[in-house]
Amino acid sequence: MDRQIVYFQIPSFEIALARRQDVALRHWPVAIAPTQSARACLREVSQEAYDDGLRPGMPVELARRLCPAIHLLSSDPLRVHTAQHTLQRIVAEFAPIWEPVHPGHVFLDLTGTRRLFGPAIDTAVRIEREIIRRERLTGVLGVGTNKLVSRMAATVVQPPELCEVRPGLEPNFLAPLSVSLLPRLPERSTKLTLALLDDLNLHTLGAIAETPVPYLEVVLGPSAALLHEWARGIDSSPVLPTVQHPSVERSIVISPDEIDDAQLLRSLYHLLEHLCRTLRGQGRVCRRLQLTVRHSDHVEISKHQLLDPGTWWESDVYPHLKGLFFSCFRRRVRLRTMAVRLDHLESPAHQWGAQLSLFDDERPITFAQHERAHRLTLALDRLRTRFGEHAIQRGRTSSLKRERSPKKES
Repeated sequence: MDRQIVYFQIPSFEIALARRQDVALRHWPVAIAPTQSARACLREVSQEAYDDGLRPGMPVELARRLCPAIHLLSSDPLRVHTAQHTLQRIVAEFAPIWEPVHPGHVFLDLTGTRRLFGPAIDTAVRIEREIIRRERLTGVLGVGTNKLVSRMAATVVQPPELCEVRPGLEPNFLAPLSVSLLPRLPERSTKLTLALLDDLNLHTLGAIAETPVPYLEVVLGPSAALLHEWARGIDSSPVLPTVQHPSVERSIVISPDEIDDAQLLRSLYHLLEHLCRTLRGQGRVCRRLQLTVRHSDHVEISKHQLLDPGTWWESDVYPHLKGLFFSCFRRRVRLRTMAVRLDHLESPAHQWGAQLSLFDDERPITFAQHERAHRLTLALDRLRTRFGEHAIQRGRTSSLKRERSPKKES
C-alpha cells in the first residue's frame, strides 16, 4: 500500500490570524516583531512585505526604511496557541495520525483511510474546506507518498492551492527544483553543503539524482547517500504525533500593567485556586507546574518546576509557584499577563502509596497543619459549589479587590 502523506500549512500564520481579526490589515504589508524594542528583528512577514524586500530576521529599522508602509504587530502567543489547538482538532476528524511541525503547519498520514474518506486528495480538500468554513483561514496543501515530497509540493505552490504528486512521479517533480528548497538540510552545515554543490555545478535536485553516490561521497562524505535519496524523492521517516500530556491552564490580563509583587502574588494565588479546584473535581493530581509572564515591552519569560509527589492542594503548590514568580520577574518592568499551567496529570492513587503513622501523637506538626489547610480548602469548595464562585474568598485574594476599588471609583 502506497503511503498517503498530506502537508498542510497556513502561510504567515500569525499574520493570517491578525488579518482575520482586523480586516483593515488585508492587502497591506504586515510583519510580526516586538514593537517596543529598538533592536528587534522581524519574525514573520506577509507576502506583500516579502515582495517589498522584507525578510524574516531583518532588523525593524531596516524594514521601516525599505517599506515605510509596513504595519508592525506584536506576537500574541495565546491567540496562536488557541488557533493551533482548533486546527489540530479539525485535522483529527479526518486523519488518524498527525504531526504538528510548528504553528499553522502539520503533517497528516492518510494511509489506509481510502475506504472511509475516499482518495487522499479528496480528503485534503475536505479538510481545507472545513478550516475555511470554521476558522476563515486559507492554507496550502501538498499530497505525496512521503513527508519530504508532500512538504516540497506545498512549498512550491503559489498562490495557496493544492498540489498532488502521484506515486512514481517524485523524481520528475523534484528534478527542476533548487537544492536550497530542501527543508531538512542540517542547519549547521547548510551553507557549506550548498557551497560545495555550487562548486560542482549541482544546482537542482535532478542533477544530484543523476550523480553517482560514490562521486558525491568524495565531496559530501557520509551524508551524500541520504541527500541522493532525497533528490530522488525517497523518504521513509514516519509521521510521529507529539506526546500529549493532559493539563489545565489559566491566565490573567493585568490592567493596568502592574509591578507590585504583593498585588501580582495575590492574582497568582487566585489563578491557583481555580486550577487546584479543577484538579480536585477531576480527581487528578499534577506533577509539573509552569509559570509564564509577559512584560509590557512584550518580553515573555517561562519557568517550570516538577512536583514530587504530585498534588492538588494550593498549600502544597503555592510555595513552588512563588519561587517561580521571583525567578521569572527579575526585570523590573511592569507585567501585562500571567499564565499558570498544571500538567503531567495522573490519578492520585499513584501518590498515596506511602503508609502513614499509626499514632496521631507521632505525626509531625507540619502534617497536622497541612491537614487543617486541606479541610479548610474542601469546605471552601463546598461553599462555592453551593452559593457561587464569589460567595467566599481567602483574605489574600479578597484584599486585592479592596485595594483596587478606590482606583476604579476615581
